[in-house]
Amino acid sequence: MGKTASINICRGICGEECRFALFVEKGFDERIEKVITESGWPEFLNERYGGKVNPHKMFTVNGAACPNGCSRPHIADIGLIRSCVPVIDHEQCIACEECVRSCPDEAMEMVDGRVVITREKCLVCGICVRFCPTEVISCSRNGWRVLAGGRLGRHPRLGTELPGVFSSDEALTLVSKALRIWMDNYEEDKRFGWVMDRIGYEKLLED
Repeated sequence: MGKTASINICRGICGEECRFALFVEKGFDERIEKVITESGWPEFLNERYGGKVNPHKMFTVNGAACPNGCSRPHIADIGLIRSCVPVIDHEQCIACEECVRSCPDEAMEMVDGRVVITREKCLVCGICVRFCPTEVISCSRNGWRVLAGGRLGRHPRLGTELPGVFSSDEALTLVSKALRIWMDNYEEDKRFGWVMDRIGYEKLLED
């Protein structure tokens, strides 16, 4: 049987040293493989192509331990980006502005002596949490940003980000849902993203 999926994860998820990586539980990459195997996708694709699966037919899942996205999650069928949603304990904050200076996305600023996070700019990377000298910034939620439908080729596009930050279990459920939707709506010579553009990405969030 031919290989039916490509899983590309960054070294931070693998547990190797990376100064930007957020914590990812050990074995997450193996859980991705298990979800794909149990979805029925390998049998589906191998049966369709007689066990001779070309690389461009494979379902791609790319995971990154931070928004820098070294594993290119934005161009995968499903992209996973580790996230930390910051929250500030304003009663304990000393207004040193270290978080403001450290934020690479200019998502933090001082307003009337108080640090304010602009959520529209924040990439939930967790850098402000690491740089806060008094540890008054913490992660209110650890999880994954999930993107779907990214691709390269003749008509490239970045993946569509689903709203919210998802737990590891929720993110893996979305991988499983994506495969079921793709098998149910499979089109020859099309990528997963083409189908999702047609039927709507909200399908991934339906029960």
